[in-house]
Amino acid sequence: MSTEERGFSSRELTSIGVFTVLATLIGIGAYQIGFHRISGVQQGAGAAMSASQGPAPVNGQALYAGNCAGCHGANAAGGIGPALTATAAWSADQFKEAVLHGKAPEKELAPTMPRFATTGIDASPATDEQLNAIHDYITSLK
Repeated sequence: MSTEERGFSSRELTSIGVFTVLATLIGIGAYQIGFHRISGVQQGAGAAMSASQGPAPVNGQALYAGNCAGCHGANAAGGIGPALTATAAWSADQFKEAVLHGKAPEKELAPTMPRFATTGIDASPATDEQLNAIHDYITSLK
């Protein structure tokens, strides 16, 4: 080799350029494939469409477990609060009045009983659907 440094030939420069372009394309393709696998999108699949099912029905057992069972027991048999067997005979309106305002048909409920008209159920205002679902669940425990 001579003392002069030798530069790259045009063929070598072309090879380096082609290699760089191919490496970039492979990298982008691998990134997109990985992204689609992680996000669950299949390439070319487009957006999945389905018919609206509407809101899920209210689950009385789940509402009872989250809002009542802590005091009245898992099966409404009592705990800190009384058993709820008598409430199964109450009308839906009587049950709502007791849960929302603490007024049972035969008496005022203890102050420890939350007034769900004020506190709400699951941090939202109580709905008739929720109260009916809880009452139906308690009634089913007979």
